[in-house]
Amino acid sequence: MNEARELIGLSVADLPTPALLIDVALLERNLATMKDCMGAGKAVYRPHTKSHKSPLIAKMQIAHGARGVCCSKLGEAEVMAAGGVDDIHITTPVVGRDKARRLARLAGRGRVSVVVDSADNAAELSVAASALGTVIDVLIEMDVGQGRCGVAGPEQALAVAEAVKRAQGLRLKGMQGYQGKLQSMVAYSGRRDAVRAALDKLLQGAQALRDRGFTVEVLTGGGTGSLAIDLEFGGLTELQPGSYVFMDSTYRRIDWNDKAARTPFANALSVLAGVVSRPLAGRAVLDVGWKAASSDSGPPVLKGDGTPVEFAGDEHSLVTGAAASALKAGSKLELIPSHCDTTVNLYDRYHVIRNGVVEAVWPVAARGRSD
Repeated sequence: MNEARELIGLSVADLPTPALLIDVALLERNLATMKDCMGAGKAVYRPHTKSHKSPLIAKMQIAHGARGVCCSKLGEAEVMAAGGVDDIHITTPVVGRDKARRLARLAGRGRVSVVVDSADNAAELSVAASALGTVIDVLIEMDVGQGRCGVAGPEQALAVAEAVKRAQGLRLKGMQGYQGKLQSMVAYSGRRDAVRAALDKLLQGAQALRDRGFTVEVLTGGGTGSLAIDLEFGGLTELQPGSYVFMDSTYRRIDWNDKAARTPFANALSVLAGVVSRPLAGRAVLDVGWKAASSDSGPPVLKGDGTPVEFAGDEHSLVTGAAASALKAGSKLELIPSHCDTTVNLYDRYHVIRNGVVEAVWPVAARGRSD
């Protein structure tokens, strides 16, 4: 804590590297832009906290109109609840007796919903909720193309809905259909067609439930890359964008609309790197390797011109060619990660920067909560 306080007021150039930075003015702009995008439409937004893992940022999102948050895992949800967030949807099935008990306890602290895709899981959650006298809101997850969790079609959705209906302590609220693979498709037309196909499958499942007499109050899904398309089509009552708060180099490449415009959200997240060696005129060695920046979507890029760096091991990466010419040992530069979510999970804290100076240090509170 003392170390964090000592960082307040430092210029970016004086920070030890590697360091995870938030340009707070750009973060605030992204929050305002999302609020403007949603406007007074029929859908609300419930942003994913897996992008930032911070109750502080979650509460900023709620202050900008979000209806609660999404969490990928129960552990993340527990951190959000401990940080004062009281409306949480868990987007992955919570399986196992111990986790079911933890979920039931969490449901006693605020509004909590979770997806299920099997009758067995519904029964397990029911036992836990009944034992503690709590009620868990349940959404049936449908596989709309992700090839991951979710029932395969309307008949399977009906079978799970019947199981939820019979279960004490559970309340069926609706359905979830998420297609993450399409979020970063570059071509707008292909992404739009894929979003339509995923939505149609979810709507078919919802209609099957309604035809059988079930109330489907919530239809949730979508993400940052499909935001404009989801709003155009309608159908979803809740949208789950996550990366918009920070953005990354992958999302910056996609066509936002049919005019090939770029996303309206800015790169608010970066990794501050230091040059540790200049062995050749055309090579600068940075202290950011696989342990300090995500690699699942490719290497980070230089902030400003977008030049990719080259990973050179656990602790190193390279800037080569003309981009290296202006650098010397001791230089510092910012990198835009290719995937903000997985980069954030590598750090314990954010350095919150305004006008080039550290304004605050925020913990990455849910870092490592994969349970």
